[in-house]
Amino acid sequence: MSVRFQITAATIRLAGLKRMFTLPEDALLARARRMNEKRGFRIPERKLHYADVRILDRWHCLRIGAQAAPSRRALLFLFGGGMILGPDDGDVKLAEKLGRASGRDVWFPYYPLCTDCSIRATYDMVYAVYRRMLAEYAPDDIALAGFSSGGALAIGICLHNNEQPAPLPMPGSILAVSPGCVPLTNLERRRMDALSKKDFLIDARFMTSARHFMEHGEALPNYMLNGAFGNFANLPPIHFWYGSNEVLYAAAPSFAWACAKYNVPCEMHVGEGLCHCYPMFSFYPEGKRAQAEMVRLLRRGPGEGEA
Repeated sequence: MSVRFQITAATIRLAGLKRMFTLPEDALLARARRMNEKRGFRIPERKLHYADVRILDRWHCLRIGAQAAPSRRALLFLFGGGMILGPDDGDVKLAEKLGRASGRDVWFPYYPLCTDCSIRATYDMVYAVYRRMLAEYAPDDIALAGFSSGGALAIGICLHNNEQPAPLPMPGSILAVSPGCVPLTNLERRRMDALSKKDFLIDARFMTSARHFMEHGEALPNYMLNGAFGNFANLPPIHFWYGSNEVLYAAAPSFAWACAKYNVPCEMHVGEGLCHCYPMFSFYPEGKRAQAEMVRLLRRGPGEGEA
C-alpha cells in the first residue's frame, strides 16, 4: 500500500464514517434524507455540454458530452451510495473524467433511492435510460460502469433485461466497482462478518439490514438484492474491482461462479489491502492506476482482447 493510501485510510477512520452504517434504520434513513437535501439534480457550470434527459416523465438523467455533437460511443454511469444517498459533485466529476478520457458521451441517471421506494423503481428508471440510449447508440458502443450500489445496478440491469418478455440487446461491456449485494447465504454472511473488522467504510450489518429498505414491503426477485443470483445468460464481459479489505469482497466468489456457469468472460481486479471503491479517487497511486485501467477498457472496442 502506498503512503498516500495509508494516510487516506487513517483520515477516514478518524472521521468515523463507518458509524453511519451502524445506525438504526430510522436514524440512518433520516440522516440520508438530510444529506440528500444538498445533492439534488443540477446542471454543472463547467466547460462541457450538458442536457437534462427526462425519464418516465419524472426522473432526471444528466447527459454529458465533450462537444455539442453526440459521440459514437456512450457510457452509462451509475453512482453509488448504498441505495440511500444521492450523488455529489465528485461523482459527476468522475463520470466526466471517464467520459472525456475514453471519448464517450456519459449518461448519468439520478435514479430513485430506497429512502422512499423499493429498488424495483430504481430498476425501472435505469432500464428506461438504457432503452433510451439504444435509440441513439449501437449496443456494442454502450458500456455500463458503476460504483458500489451503482456497480450492482450495472450488472443488475442486464439481469433484469433477461427477465423481460422481449429483451433488449446487451451492452458491449460492464465495469463494476465493489458491487453491493445483500448476503443471501450463510456462507456470504460469514465472509462479510470476517471482513467487517478490516473494512473502515462499511459494516457487514448494513449489508444485511439494507434488505428491509430495499424491499419496502415488496417481494423482490433475488437478483435485485444480490446480482450473483441472477440469470447471466448473454451478459457481456464484466470487469470487477474490489479491495481485499472490504466487506463486499465476500461476494466476489459468488459473482465469479455465476460468470463461469453462464460462460461470461470476467476479470477480477483486486487491490490487496485496499478499501471499498478504491478506484474512485486518483490522489493515491492505487486509485490512479485503476482509473487508467478503466479508461483503457472503455477506449477499446468489443472483441478487442476481452477478459
